[in-house]
Amino acid sequence: MKVLIFMTQFYQLGGAERLAVELAEKLNERGIHADILSMYTEDLPGVAAAKEALLHKGIPAVHFLGMRIHPSIANMVPAVLKLRCLILKQGYDVVETSLDSPTVIASLATWGTRVRHVAGLHQVFSADCDNSKKHMFLRLSVRLNRQIRYYAISDYVVDAWIRYSHTSARHTRRIYNAISDDFFAAIPDRRGVRGELGLPEDRRIAIYVGRLAAYKGIDTLLDALGPVLKQQNLFLLFVGHPDLFVNGTREMLQQMEQQIAEKNWGDRVKFLSFRNDIPRLMASADVLVHPTRNEGFGLVLAEAMATGLPVVASNVEGIPEVLEGTNSLMVAQDDSVALRVAVLKTLNRTSDEVAGAIEKGRHRVKSFRTDERTDAMINLFEDVLSDRF
Repeated sequence: MKVLIFMTQFYQLGGAERLAVELAEKLNERGIHADILSMYTEDLPGVAAAKEALLHKGIPAVHFLGMRIHPSIANMVPAVLKLRCLILKQGYDVVETSLDSPTVIASLATWGTRVRHVAGLHQVFSADCDNSKKHMFLRLSVRLNRQIRYYAISDYVVDAWIRYSHTSARHTRRIYNAISDDFFAAIPDRRGVRGELGLPEDRRIAIYVGRLAAYKGIDTLLDALGPVLKQQNLFLLFVGHPDLFVNGTREMLQQMEQQIAEKNWGDRVKFLSFRNDIPRLMASADVLVHPTRNEGFGLVLAEAMATGLPVVASNVEGIPEVLEGTNSLMVAQDDSVALRVAVLKTLNRTSDEVAGAIEKGRHRVKSFRTDERTDAMINLFEDVLSDRF
């Protein structure tokens, strides 16, 4: 079996990108040839070093499709032809994709060939929200290629995709996301982290990790905790890149900045950009807060539980499935008062309650280990190639 993992980019790893890279690494460790293809060009900052790191980790080849970031639909045509030539020349059996643009390109490039396309679904698709021209093109492309098979990151995402795309339920399988082993092995560094942030050692930290986007509800988080930060000896830490391509994000961040200045919260709220030490930060914080308005899985929730960090999250979409059987608290989206109450309740647990919550969380995330996902993906590829799925 020869597999091509086709992703947007690999020089700044978000959730889906990290999963794609780890899948390629694990497949090669298992003796399955798996190359990586980036949708973009090789001349972007940081790409050369990231490519060398991948090759050093055992990826046989790293290819580039040569597109610019956020391409138009018109740019898809030459990309489809280039990918088609690549997969036929290199003799790939399977092309795996995880995000919309690679899925569209691969669905058309593999159409009419013996190469099988496996598309990962990492978000909740809805006809009410996902109805742009880009999404219409996505639905059209996957309907044209009836040989595509799908895997989704939660049962909720499976059901939503079937309703949205009208594809057969027989052709979509649930495979949970996986947590990097780094999170299971994370070592707390409370003093070091607080020292870097210029905080007293006894300062409690509520942390948000993820993209800074309007739909993530981080404005609700600020409304919830801002007024009690000083009273509760609390520091609010946002970790992640602003996603300014999401409608409303720029305005939301400007409003939050103004609110922080007007309320004099600046010494207790901090925004960090992309970080390579997320496991360390999580293991050194006191609570992870994930106030999102949409979430098909919530990989950051599983990552937090693996480090022993308590979780408070919105009770939306796939989140209850991920937090099932744990003592994590969930609240209605956009309810800042309920969110504040849940965070303070979590922070004020007894030592026995904390130990019990950590134990249940770590037991739950055993289902989300990388080896578990790799086994499931290999079974999926084998079933697709043998027409059992």
